Amino acid sequence: MWHAIVHATWPRHVRIVQPSATHSQTIMRMLEPAKTLIRKALGTHAIRQQLQSIHGDLQTRLDRLQASAAASAAADTSTATAATVRESVANEYLSGNGIEIGAFASPLKTPSQASVSYVDRYNTDELEKEFNLAGLTPSDFGFDPSALVVPDIVDDGESLAKLGDLTQDFVIANHVLEHFENPVKGFANMLRVLRHGGFLYLALPEMEHSFDRIRQPTPFAHVWRDYIEGPAWSRRQAFDEFAQVFVENGMAKNLFAQKSGQELREFTQYVASELDRVNFSIHFHAWRKVDMIELFLQLKSRLKIGFSIELIKASGDEVIFVFKKIPYKVCNPPAA
Repeated sequence: MWHAIVHATWPRHVRIVQPSATHSQTIMRMLEPAKTLIRKALGTHAIRQQLQSIHGDLQTRLDRLQASAAASAAADTSTATAATVRESVANEYLSGNGIEIGAFASPLKTPSQASVSYVDRYNTDELEKEFNLAGLTPSDFGFDPSALVVPDIVDDGESLAKLGDLTQDFVIANHVLEHFENPVKGFANMLRVLRHGGFLYLALPEMEHSFDRIRQPTPFAHVWRDYIEGPAWSRRQAFDEFAQVFVENGMAKNLFAQKSGQELREFTQYVASELDRVNFSIHFHAWRKVDMIELFLQLKSRLKIGFSIELIKASGDEVIFVFKKIPYKVCNPPAA
């Protein structure tokens, strides 16, 4: 290659003759500096290519880190925004004396004019037993008893049997209704304990933004049958469905060994039985926003309890509803 370069740059007026051996040696010595320059040039090009490759690799890694940081910041912002929305809605609607059902470790931040009593089905020292199942321990769930809200009233949130009618200025139930086997019964009892003019603050997870996205939405006919007949008919089906979600997430987090085929099916059935055995608080139901709206519109026409829908607000991975308790009015048919 260097021969071609030299001939290409040789002065055209110089006549080239066939050199003798001595002349060849002299010419070769004269060409050494050119050859050295060429080698350096070629070496520099190779090094430049290597540096460009390294730079490209570093840039790719930097882009990934920046994207990860941006996603993390977006998630933090989303969480902060969701919390801000919750607080803003609470400030607008909540005052007086009321209850929060199932606050667990995330109680709603309420305004100073609202006094809250906390309702849960277990004392904090009883709750730990629910997390010993399928070879897992509370630590596998990130369970921290010290972070839990200590309930003022130990009661089943579906029935609220310890609370009288028309006794509360507000009821809070965030990410609770989907845990009820009989959500219509639970919703009716939340309204039952409200005074007229009181507010029910209720948030539900949007299933398409949660681990429930692999499930089918719960149709209204299902929950209405749970209400009319009782939920025993659908209990095992719910645990079987949720076990699939539970196992998939458990394997993804290396809490369970990876399984497939028949082994996976048998293990999922085992986990469903374990969840049932400890009465684990699963998502018995899952809804999209459109399903939630249908649910409450259907209940407005079917339950003999007066309420209005004051607010529907999608926020992050949840939808917030605010209902106002109003006197129930029987609509008599017009006279013939």
